[in-house]
Amino acid sequence: MTRDIDSPSRIVLEPKLRAPAPRAEQLVRPGLLERLGTTLGCKVTVLSAPAGYGKTTLLAQWLQADSAGSSFAWVSLDEQDNDPVRMWRHIVEAVRRVSPEEVGFGSSFLAALSFAGKNLIEVALPLLINEFDELPHRVEVVLDDYQSVTEDASNESLTYFLNHLPDNVHLVLASRSDPPLPLGRLRASGEMNEIRMEQLAFSEEEAEHLLNEKMSLDISADDISVLLERTEGWPAGIYLASLSLQRREDKHAYIESFRGSNRYILELLGEEVLAGLPEEVREFLLMTSVLRRMTGPLCDAVVGREGSGKLLRELARSNLFVIPLDERGEWYRYHHLFADLLYYELKRSRPELVSVLHVRASVWSEGAGFFEGAIRQAIAATDYERAAALIARYWYEYVAIGHFATVERWLGSLPESLVTQDAALVLGKAWLSALSGKRDETEHLLNLAESIPHEGSLPDGTASVESGVEIIRAIFGFGGVKNMLEAARRAAALEPGRSSPQSAMVALGLGMSWYYSGDIVRARRVLQDGLRRTTGNHGVLRIGMLCFLSFVAADEGYLEEAESLAREAGAVVERFRLQGIPQGTLAPIALGRVLAKRGSLAEAQTELESALSERRKLPGLSTWPTLVGLLALAQVRSASGDRAGARVILAEARTLLEPFADDAGIFPELLERQEHELRKRKPREGQLDGEITGRELEVLRLLTSELSNHQIAQRRYVAPSTVRTQLKSIYRKLGVSSREGAVEEARTRGLI
Repeated sequence: MTRDIDSPSRIVLEPKLRAPAPRAEQLVRPGLLERLGTTLGCKVTVLSAPAGYGKTTLLAQWLQADSAGSSFAWVSLDEQDNDPVRMWRHIVEAVRRVSPEEVGFGSSFLAALSFAGKNLIEVALPLLINEFDELPHRVEVVLDDYQSVTEDASNESLTYFLNHLPDNVHLVLASRSDPPLPLGRLRASGEMNEIRMEQLAFSEEEAEHLLNEKMSLDISADDISVLLERTEGWPAGIYLASLSLQRREDKHAYIESFRGSNRYILELLGEEVLAGLPEEVREFLLMTSVLRRMTGPLCDAVVGREGSGKLLRELARSNLFVIPLDERGEWYRYHHLFADLLYYELKRSRPELVSVLHVRASVWSEGAGFFEGAIRQAIAATDYERAAALIARYWYEYVAIGHFATVERWLGSLPESLVTQDAALVLGKAWLSALSGKRDETEHLLNLAESIPHEGSLPDGTASVESGVEIIRAIFGFGGVKNMLEAARRAAALEPGRSSPQSAMVALGLGMSWYYSGDIVRARRVLQDGLRRTTGNHGVLRIGMLCFLSFVAADEGYLEEAESLAREAGAVVERFRLQGIPQGTLAPIALGRVLAKRGSLAEAQTELESALSERRKLPGLSTWPTLVGLLALAQVRSASGDRAGARVILAEARTLLEPFADDAGIFPELLERQEHELRKRKPREGQLDGEITGRELEVLRLLTSELSNHQIAQRRYVAPSTVRTQLKSIYRKLGVSSREGAVEEARTRGLI
């Protein structure tokens, strides 16, 4: 297993992308394999049955037996995939593994994920759907253990994906319960292939084949019938029974003793299987049942003795309970049902050990750099003090790359009283609120953090609570430019100079504040010093430094320097795949500004509009970078002859400035200057580039509504292509380049 599992910037866990290899002991089921193969015309195949019905085994056999050369993108889901960012990262990586010829598949989608946050469906998924559609071959996307996904965000994103599934993609879901997806509609339309508990249950022929041919138990037909009746064809129950039957002289009496529900049988057979194992092995199995994935050193730490790696290899060779997760034989997991059995038995027989073992696993995971696993194990141990300490130390790394749901889930798992009494955790919540644009909530949390007694530095390296509060105020500037500058100055005074891990962030906040205040000389000096403090791993900070230095250089007239800095920032965005996060949008804003000053208006407009489109999706994030982009775009539209479009953009900028009264730095003056320039030019009365036709006038009137172009076509009973043609003509005649500009210009001319 790679360290990617817990590295925030490389989050993919390799074993999740591998189907378990079919083994000789497992029963091949030709009828079900044939049913899986008949998926042509279906959007989705659903395998829905309780634990132990062989869903994963069947899918793995299908993958191995496929003779048509399909591409199987496999993802084994778990609770962490309730973070939709995590789930979709793994899906993209799985497709990359089976489509190596498609270099860069999913890159734009992955970049958008970090920025999308709770707007993942609108922002990112359309990009991925388009990339799937462009694949030259059919892909089977297999999501195993889908019952682990219980949160609305992940389910809603998959529903959207399913509703817009390209023809060359077939989705396969294996789950212990029906997924909360629109299955009824798919079933009614004949677009779903289903394999349920009734089909997965063993027939008498399959049970006889397993017990007598595979296991050589010589069970009579009557006893097989009784076993099927007692287990209701439950494959795991029959298999576990076969293990116990191997040690029984009177097999008939043992089978006759079966009674009760599947849960009862699970407990009974578990006791029988565990009782037949050597004490050392039984103890090992019980103690390591707290682990989702196992490797020798981790198991050594949990059980308190060495030799676990060798024992894991022996167990994997001896039966189906232990499944290898890599070719090197380093990482393993238990069969899910067997893991449930072991954990149940551990809690029943040794309840006092459960928390102790989880804590041991947490300690080892932290030491090995698997921070996410360390936090999960601490939470499972209900050691909330340890979990809180780990979250306080590592939360920012995950928030910084867009994994908001993961941190929210961590914080949500802690007692509220613990969070609200820990200044570091409150600051973490404040960052989440600020990144989501929740300004009032952010200020409340900052005030709460300041009210909590705390001595010394914070676990993430921040010098103090006060410094952490001021850094947030300096970076986001929710209180206005003067407030932002004051906060940045206080943070600079509180952080211990260049040695502080937060010093570069403080420099960025101070440089931005000076720039917004109009002191570009001080801004350049602070930003250049901050840039020298950043390293190759400080991708997000480096982008901010480079872009604001580009703003400064452009304002000073050094256009070559400004463009070089903007393009370097763009290269950092590409390198770290940060196209979607808010800091990433600074690069196209910086480049758009300098391109505009150089007269490359079309290129500048493309860069600026793309960046502003992304920033508008989080309108509460930060006003000031958005204003920089809006003012630049207004100048571009005006210079291109689209004065109406420029007025629309300036109106948007004025709306953003309204809450800040006299605390908006350079922006009121810049805005008034541009508005004055537009007012000096009178509307072009009588200078239309061609007469607006009656039908075009009808379209113009409809543009004032919220109807889409497609809806306008429906309203007018024409094809969408006709409306597109009419819009192009309208824009040309009015001298504008956008729907808003057309409406504004038409109103100015009295056309509507």
